[in-house]
Amino acid sequence: MPDPTPSVAHDPQSRYLRRVERRLKVLDTLEKAGLGVFLPADSQQRKHHIELLARLIARLSELPQLPRSSFDEAAKLLEARFEAMQKLLPSDVQHRNRIRRNW
Repeated sequence: MPDPTPSVAHDPQSRYLRRVERRLKVLDTLEKAGLGVFLPADSQQRKHHIELLARLIARLSELPQLPRSSFDEAAKLLEARFEAMQKLLPSDVQHRNRIRRNW
């Protein structure tokens, strides 16, 4: 009789979160190299793009099986990594972003 609970290897949520962790490692490598990803100054646009990236990391077959909390957790992790990268951007970009948003 098969095990009624799916194993970790077949659990879509754990696979998705591992995939997000791998993307975060790539972003960490970019940050260590002194590179940053530009984010829009508008906080609503930032939120939208980060949430979109979190959804795009998921495979199409996993989307119906993943709870909203997984996407929220991934978006929070991605946002923290991207925000840390903002200090690496040229000073004129940082200044423009501070005018519209208090960090």
